[in-house]
Amino acid sequence: MKYIAVKIIGSLLPEFPSKGLGLHKIAAFLLALNILVWIGSFMPATASCAEKPLLLKSPSAAVTVRIFKEGDKGFFYTLSLNNQELIKPSRLGLSISGKPLLDAAAEPELLASKTITESFALLRYNYQQRSVSYKKYQISIGKNRIELAVFDNGCAIRYQLPNAQQVHVTAEQTSFVLDSGVRAWFFERNNNWKLKSYAGLWMQTRLDSLDRISATGPIQGKPIVAQLADKSYLFITEAALQHYSGMRLKANKNSLSVDFTEGDKGFFVQSGKGSFTPWRIIGLASNLNELVNQNIVEALNEKPDEYLYANTDYISPGKSAWSWITRREDYLEPAVEKSIIDAAAQLNYSYTLIDDGWEEKWKQKWQTLKELVDHGQQKNIKVWVWKDSKYLRDTAYCNAFLDTLNRLGVAGIKIDFMNSEAKELIDFEIGFLKAAAQKKLMVNFHGCHTSTGEYRSFPNEMTREGVRGAELNIMNEPIPAWHNTALPFTRYITGPADYTPALFSNRASTTLTHQLALLYLFDSPFQCIAENPVTLVNDPLYKPILPLIRNLPTTWDSTLVLDGSEIGSCAIIAKKKGEDWYVAAINGLTSETNITLDLSFVKGLSNYRATAIQDAKMGFSSLATVPSQLHKKKISIPPMGGFVIHLQPIKQ
Repeated sequence: MKYIAVKIIGSLLPEFPSKGLGLHKIAAFLLALNILVWIGSFMPATASCAEKPLLLKSPSAAVTVRIFKEGDKGFFYTLSLNNQELIKPSRLGLSISGKPLLDAAAEPELLASKTITESFALLRYNYQQRSVSYKKYQISIGKNRIELAVFDNGCAIRYQLPNAQQVHVTAEQTSFVLDSGVRAWFFERNNNWKLKSYAGLWMQTRLDSLDRISATGPIQGKPIVAQLADKSYLFITEAALQHYSGMRLKANKNSLSVDFTEGDKGFFVQSGKGSFTPWRIIGLASNLNELVNQNIVEALNEKPDEYLYANTDYISPGKSAWSWITRREDYLEPAVEKSIIDAAAQLNYSYTLIDDGWEEKWKQKWQTLKELVDHGQQKNIKVWVWKDSKYLRDTAYCNAFLDTLNRLGVAGIKIDFMNSEAKELIDFEIGFLKAAAQKKLMVNFHGCHTSTGEYRSFPNEMTREGVRGAELNIMNEPIPAWHNTALPFTRYITGPADYTPALFSNRASTTLTHQLALLYLFDSPFQCIAENPVTLVNDPLYKPILPLIRNLPTTWDSTLVLDGSEIGSCAIIAKKKGEDWYVAAINGLTSETNITLDLSFVKGLSNYRATAIQDAKMGFSSLATVPSQLHKKKISIPPMGGFVIHLQPIKQ
């Protein structure tokens, strides 16, 4: 038909200049032309059009994401910063019921783009406004959609799910291909707990060794943090994990690809119009300060439900006592727990945590718990309780249990042993946050994966584990100092963590001041302090640091990573709360390290006074001084040691 139409048009075109062209010939010409237009609407794009990529740019155009099709190999993307390609051609794709979501016969087409600029104020930042700006793109590939958020410091990708009552996700092809020689930070624990609780030691290797370095196989947890050739940083993680299985990363030479706990059997998602996968994030940072202060993870989570969180007065940060980790034969005796509350009050704590065993030890558990709650109220100390999550999987029991805690005046609940990021456990966590919010309870998750920024959508999540914390020191798996120096730049970039710092009495190879510094380096609005407060109050060893413990903030106005910091070797971080500044540092090495402390970030430094805590042979060394004695001065940090400096404005 196409050949006939072309012949008709070709025979009539020479006659058009003449005035004698009859109406029947004009009609034939128009008919033939319409046939060609009609045929063309069904014809595939030309080869040159098929290979033309979509170029998606960040607000400043510093970051460019290229989306393209490569013949019958599928769909790919690259990411470049200032025209330097950081993510090499990497796969895109999602499998639904074993079939590709993206139509292999289609071409990527840009449907829409818009610039998003927003501010948010989160508890972990002491409700200080944080602003982000990015360009959001929607791309079609046949009937399906991909969304991208392109920031000046990274990008994120997610897939729109089919509009169906239930969708069976069987695999995802999204990958991240980098230069093979970059250094990659990952967490390691050579047993099957590695990906259950994310409680591994943070260490580094070449990216192309990630597929064989772990005895447990090539699957790694998130985030992966890479240091590039120019000493800048790139990290890979996810955001807004809800109603879906958690993303893990399968290493293969210099490539990482999305992997799920469920493996080949996949998982089912209740889908509908506008349903998306979680975001797959590639973040960029030119230095450690930018890495620590990135907001991509939080920005890609939704705002809290206005109805569920209409009243958030019950959500309050603070320090907590904890008797479990230093427990003795009298652990959980009501009189002992009351003495802990009394000591916590002397140290200006807000909470005490009643951990594992209280329901079994107390014959009249609810009556005893109420007595402790009442005693705490007299001392202005609120009570949290621990619970094994397996008992809370039943919705009716869970609601009844939470209702009882609410009626007794309990402030929050620590739940443990989810031990998975499979879709059913993610559903449980999100459902539990909602149920706890209905009962005005704060939440601390343990035995779980890392954060994906859900604390923005569910502000009653105060903290979560997903970290190798102090409890390993009492389990014959002592934590090395270098692990602690890596954490602020790895695990903590995804959100607060309940490491339970300051275990002075069982500190492994670290020093006393190293343990003190962790209270400032590790973010957690619910900061559960490991050392028994009775010990802190009564032992003269701790007298020099009690003023710092009493005044310790648990949320911060701003955070600044100082020069001399290096992942796994040294962490030096300054944090501000109100007009006060705190500078904390730890040495991860087995040898002394020297730094030059630059305090020029403090405006009006001469109007401040300083208290410096350092390691001494018999404990802590406390020195009251003027900041000029510390500014631009060399400070020596002993092997696996630390220091803390408190800068306070001089009251006129």
